Amino acid sequence: MNTHNDNQPGDTTVPAAHPGRRWLIAAALAVAAGAASISLANALPALPGHHGHAELMAMDPAAMDAHIDAMVERFAADASPDQKARVAAIAKAALADLRPTHEQFRQAHARAHALLTAPVIDRVALEQLRVEQMQRMDLMSRRALTAMEDAAEVLTPEQRVKFAEHMKAHMQ
Repeated sequence: MNTHNDNQPGDTTVPAAHPGRRWLIAAALAVAAGAASISLANALPALPGHHGHAELMAMDPAAMDAHIDAMVERFAADASPDQKARVAAIAKAALADLRPTHEQFRQAHARAHALLTAPVIDRVALEQLRVEQMQRMDLMSRRALTAMEDAAEVLTPEQRVKFAEHMKAHMQ
């Protein structure tokens, strides 16, 4: 949808996204897709050498911090020590903020299972659960995007391009 009034009538082109922000959009979409599958996370195996979402959130705080530090070192190898520390702090804060939401997802998964295996299907309760889960996903998506924006401001444009290339290769 065109939201600009300066185009000719019938012109439905949408201005291109700022090239430096494309990776943020892709990352936000990846986070949203990941959040949508959280309820299935316990049933999916982790990739070799990678932690699954449920396994990551179940880590004790010290192990989580070490994992984040290793990931920052891997994905932002050319960043300064100060940049790495700031990006790691941003990631650690975001994950700490999202840990209670992850537990709510786990509890909701159990609730959905109970509702769907009950003798009588309660469609109203299932819809309410769906609405709650969508609100949680929105919360997680907003928090993750804020963390990505904060981290992007720590890195230089050149570092962001390298990071985006690394993430693109990692996500394929």
